[in-house]
Amino acid sequence: MRGAGVRISCIGGFYGNNLDPSQSDESEQIIRGTIRIAQALGVDRVAGFVGRWPVDGPLEDSMPAYEAFWKPMAAVARDAGIRIAFEHCPMGLHHLPPGGINAVCTPAMWDRMFAPAWADGLGIEWDASHLICQRIDPVLNIHHYGDRIVHVHAKDAMVYRHIMDRYGIYHPGAIEHCFPGLGDADWPAIVKALYRAGYDSDLNIEGWHDAVYCNREGDLRLEDTGLLVAHKTLAPLVDGK
Repeated sequence: MRGAGVRISCIGGFYGNNLDPSQSDESEQIIRGTIRIAQALGVDRVAGFVGRWPVDGPLEDSMPAYEAFWKPMAAVARDAGIRIAFEHCPMGLHHLPPGGINAVCTPAMWDRMFAPAWADGLGIEWDASHLICQRIDPVLNIHHYGDRIVHVHAKDAMVYRHIMDRYGIYHPGAIEHCFPGLGDADWPAIVKALYRAGYDSDLNIEGWHDAVYCNREGDLRLEDTGLLVAHKTLAPLVDGK
């Protein structure tokens, strides 16, 4: 990677339901391993899901399991000089919280999960698309939570009002994820807000989600085109080119 001039800004490693008691022992080993890999590569942040337990309960019901599982994991990361970034993808149907396995999927839950003093080393792997899907303003969100943004997934979403206004937010196709530059996110305002908040890492384009610019029957050309669209959207905002 160094020879190719590529920088690794974060190691993503723990994307199961880490709060499920049947998975928590394995999850702990995966998280510890992810932290060791980050140390070995000289990367100072790791990412994944919080988990959710019980899955069929309100999001706030996960707080006891969160405290029991993540308090010791936060200490392991802190001792290693590593920050943990929680991806806030709901993992539910229609990109919304119901049925998902990730309790840290709403700003209200961010307030709860980051309130304890032991959670100082924990933060968000921020993604505009997950906010747009919940009709949350991404720029206003950065103004409120910028100091908790540890890593950024550059992904967009498009709200198709002609579908949503007729059938509602839960109808298939009402909101779709897409590449930056092809959705509703105001990327110049987002990047400016990130700079203002003191964000110090990369904008990492997340592919494989666009409904149109995607590989079909093994043809990667449209996926590659989408990546180029995203790069051309973001590059002038971070390097002026």
